[in-house]
Amino acid sequence: MKGSTLPQSSKEHLDLPLLPRELFWMIADYLSPRDLVRCRRVSRLWNEAFGDPANLIPFLKKLFPLAHEFRDLFADPAHSPLVSKDESYWRSLFDQICSRYDHLERGKPRSIQRHKLCEEFGITGDREWFQVQPWDIHASHLMQRVDLPFSEPFWSYDEGLLVYPSADHSCLVLMDLDNDRRFMVPFIITGKVIRRVRLQQQVLVVEWAEPKAFHWLNDSDGVHRHFASSFDVAKTSSGWSIFFRNEWKIMFLGHPLSERDRFFSTHSKTHYAIYIWQPNRSLYTADDDAPIESLSIWDISKPSSYRPSLDPTGRLREEGQDLGPHIVSRFGFRELGFYCVRQRGLPGIQWLNIVDDDQSIEIYENICTGPVDRFVGPAEWTSQVHVTSIPITGYGPCWRRNLDLVLPAYRGNSSLQANPLTLTVCDEPWYTVVSEAVDEKAQVGFCLHLLQSTWPFNLKASLSIRTPSSAITLKNYEIFELTGKGRIYGTERYLLGENNNRELVIYRFDR
Repeated sequence: MKGSTLPQSSKEHLDLPLLPRELFWMIADYLSPRDLVRCRRVSRLWNEAFGDPANLIPFLKKLFPLAHEFRDLFADPAHSPLVSKDESYWRSLFDQICSRYDHLERGKPRSIQRHKLCEEFGITGDREWFQVQPWDIHASHLMQRVDLPFSEPFWSYDEGLLVYPSADHSCLVLMDLDNDRRFMVPFIITGKVIRRVRLQQQVLVVEWAEPKAFHWLNDSDGVHRHFASSFDVAKTSSGWSIFFRNEWKIMFLGHPLSERDRFFSTHSKTHYAIYIWQPNRSLYTADDDAPIESLSIWDISKPSSYRPSLDPTGRLREEGQDLGPHIVSRFGFRELGFYCVRQRGLPGIQWLNIVDDDQSIEIYENICTGPVDRFVGPAEWTSQVHVTSIPITGYGPCWRRNLDLVLPAYRGNSSLQANPLTLTVCDEPWYTVVSEAVDEKAQVGFCLHLLQSTWPFNLKASLSIRTPSSAITLKNYEIFELTGKGRIYGTERYLLGENNNRELVIYRFDR
């Protein structure tokens, strides 16, 4: 009857938490994760219902089945987390995951960490950091000219571990991104010119040169001895330990500290490969299309206390007794030409990879192909990837084939360590992608890219973020802090890059 009121008992029976569980789930299915948390504020009864593990666990399974905490809980089928975890644990876990994916959906980090990186010149005024310069032309661009070249970053990331040159501590620092713990790398920066830092397969390799030239090629180019130092990174009960493994001279005749001389490298747990590309300075046979090229592979598996940087003449090394780093294969420009991987004046090489069994090295070349008429729009451009596998030791045939994968256009930011693109994070074409980071287990991806609608007139990068339930593209002014080196790494919990103020920037979505 109009104007009448229901008894108090009838009101209670109409309350959402008092409905049968199947009906409760059916209604709650229309709510977003954020709303599921907000519902706890309605009343004490709602707080209990929307904090009950019997309801939270089905919500987690439906909304965030790939979140890393939830995956870890159900990794062992024989162990039931329902018995060992209390109500407060499930509330905290649900709120934490909801908050993370809410920030990912909006492209807004919960917090931002900035770490100042070492300056190029030290306190004495001498140069201490000088990265290998990128090529300005590359076959991955149809017009050959690199549209947006980046200098190589001095920090390196590998499976949750980050190595960077800390200005606050004046040394290389290893950082565990899961718990923000930091560990000093036992490597002295002073008196050296650092060329590259790479952490890969829990082996850290630092490539560096002596600051003073020991020989001059001409009035402007001096030859500097170049070395590499390797360190084993091991997990311990107290965190991480970094142990010196060995050191070796990476070039027999040295290398100039110039913008025209380039070398690129990769390593595994036991081997190190270096590809050298230098302009021909001969007064008689100089040819822009005939640079000096070589590829050398070292065995770096054995620890050694011998340091060639402390023994320029080599007299202190006893032959036959030291099992330290040594060359197992060397390929000059003739051998590279025989294997059809000589780059000449138009490089196409973009990825060096030592295979898992350390029996061969793979050379990936990225060639941009398109219509004969170059005035046709870039929508018809395609990427053609050639892979050549060369035996590391002994003699044997090479294996050259075309692979059905796409590499990003070369822009110098990957240092010949470019990973194949998934092209699942954004809808932009391959040649606009600058860098991509994908957390495959969580199916969360980040893509730093140019916009096809404004390329090549506007070269400001945007950032796309995609999760299993959301997708967003952020403008350059929102993410410019991550674009300084054109290189990003990330998981569902964080995203890292470098700004133009020599700062390593970490967007945290988990705290």
